[in-house]
Amino acid sequence: MAYRIATVTYDWYPHEPRALRMIEAAVDGGYEVDVLCAARPAMKRFEVDGNTRIYRLPVPRVYDGSLLKTIIGWLAFLPVAGIALVWLQARRRYDVIHVHNLPDFLVFCALVPKLMGAKVILDVQDVSPELMAAKAGGSRRMRNLVVRLAKWQERAAVAFADHVLTTGDIFEDILLRRGVPRRKLSSVLNSADPNLFNPSRSKPPYLGRSESDRPFTFMYHGTLAQRNGLDIAVRALAIARRCVPNLRLEIQGSGDQLPYLKRLAHELGIDDAVGFRGLTELDGIAGFIEQGDVGIIPYRYTGFSEYVLPTKAYEYAWMQRPIIASDTVAIRSMFRPESIVLCDPERPETFAEAMIDLYHNPTKRARLIADAAEDYVPFRWEAMAQRYRDLLASLIEKRSAVGYA
Repeated sequence: MAYRIATVTYDWYPHEPRALRMIEAAVDGGYEVDVLCAARPAMKRFEVDGNTRIYRLPVPRVYDGSLLKTIIGWLAFLPVAGIALVWLQARRRYDVIHVHNLPDFLVFCALVPKLMGAKVILDVQDVSPELMAAKAGGSRRMRNLVVRLAKWQERAAVAFADHVLTTGDIFEDILLRRGVPRRKLSSVLNSADPNLFNPSRSKPPYLGRSESDRPFTFMYHGTLAQRNGLDIAVRALAIARRCVPNLRLEIQGSGDQLPYLKRLAHELGIDDAVGFRGLTELDGIAGFIEQGDVGIIPYRYTGFSEYVLPTKAYEYAWMQRPIIASDTVAIRSMFRPESIVLCDPERPETFAEAMIDLYHNPTKRARLIADAAEDYVPFRWEAMAQRYRDLLASLIEKRSAVGYA
C-alpha cells in the first residue's frame, strides 16, 4: 500500500513552484499525494493527475491586496482547509501533512490528522516577522504590533509541527536563533526544476561581438512588489541607455507595482525599451529566459529581502545566463563573488554600470556563466528531491514506531 501525503497551500496549484516540485518528488518516490489549495478561476474544483488528487477549496487566493486583505484571506482559508482535512483524513488516512506558509498558522488545519497519528511538516518558505515588517504600513506602533503577532504565531506553529522545512541555511540560522530545535529543522532549496528546465534548453546566449542593431536584453521574472526593486532596474536601464541605446529590459510577472513601473518607464522616456509580460504558467519560464541575455535581481534592503534565496538565480545559472543582483546576505551565500555581479540597490547607477560593462564584455559574461554553473552543482534539484523523500521516509518511520498503522 502506498503511503499518502496531503499538501496544503494557500496558493494556486500547479502555479506554486515549490509545492509542485515537492509533490512531483514525492510521487516519483512512490507516494500518493492529495493537494488542498486555493480556488483559481476557470480551473476544476477537483481533478486527478496520476498519483495526485487536487482539491481546490472554495476560497480565492488574494493577490496584490493590502496586508489586511491578505490576512483576511488567510483566516478564511484556515477553517475551510481544516474541515476538508478532517473529511479527507477519515477517508484517505494520511501519513504526512505538508503545510506551506504563508501563513505559519495554516499548519493548525492539520490538528485532527495529527491527533490521528499523521506527522506534520511546516514549510517556512518565508520567515513571517521579517516579511510582515517589510509589508506592514501605517505607524511604527502598528508595524511593531504586526511583527509581534507574526513572531507569536510563528513560535506556536513551529512548536506544533513535527518538522520544520525551510529554503536554505540563511532561514535555518534565523529559525535556530528563535529556538527551533536543530533535530526538527532542515532545508530543501528551491533550485531549478529539471521538468521545466530541460537540459537541452541550457545553452549560453549570444556571446559574440555586440552589435548596435541587436537588442541586448536584461530580464526579470517573478513578483512585482516594491521590495523586489524593479523600479531600480528601470532607473538603471534609463541611465545605461545614455551610453548603450540598444539595451532592453523584459519583465514577466504580476504584482501591485506593475502600474507604477509602467508609469515610471514612460516618465523616463524608455517605455519602448521596457517590456511587460503578464503572469505565465511555470512551463513558460524557460522560454522567457532563453530570449534574454542577462538576468537581473534588484532586491531592496528591506530587512526581509536580504535573506531571500531567489529561485530565479538558480534558474538563470542553470540556463547559462549571467546574473546582476543586489548585494544581499542570501545571494552572497548562493554564489562566489566571481560568479555574479553584485550591486548596491540604494544606487541604481551601480546596476547601470554593470549593464554597460557586461554589454561590452562577452568574455566576462562567459566566465560568469561558467563559475555560476559550478556553484549551482551541489544545489541541483535532483539532490534536493532526494533530501525531501528521505525526510518523508524518516517521518513515516517515526509514525510507525509509535504504533500507527
